[in-house]
Amino acid sequence: MNQWLTPDYVTGILGRFGPVERVHANRIRVSAEPGAVRDAVTAVKEHLACDRLVAISTADTGSDLELIYHLTGPHRTIISVATRIPRDSPEIRTLSDSLPPAGIYERQIHDLFGIIFSGHPGLKHIMLNEDWPDGEYPLRKDWKPVPGRFYGGIRKEGE
Repeated sequence: MNQWLTPDYVTGILGRFGPVERVHANRIRVSAEPGAVRDAVTAVKEHLACDRLVAISTADTGSDLELIYHLTGPHRTIISVATRIPRDSPEIRTLSDSLPPAGIYERQIHDLFGIIFSGHPGLKHIMLNEDWPDGEYPLRKDWKPVPGRFYGGIRKEGE
């Protein structure tokens, strides 16, 4: 299978999860509710032959946090499964158990945006220093460093 997937074909497989749209010649996006992301990604893997996780993108929209799982396969079409989760309770189930490469992305996203991936085996710091203050996520739009607070690394004399 080395022909790009068509939006109509993808809609037949993923349409039950939410709207499907072509965003580029070889990129198709489905928008799903957070509770359906796992099933949507499973369908992408099983029915669309997407056996490679390209990346998990995250954005702070100001009102919520958007996660986009990008997968591809031998057809070279990138299927993106997008969801939005509330900023005040940023939690979604991990995909690391069914899609192992997701684990490292989830740790990065947890560090920088504070999203909790329930069921993840180890959401410990990977991007930030181990002594980074709890509850501070530097890629959120509302984050501001607190003057005088130590954000990890090497302390200068007098700090």
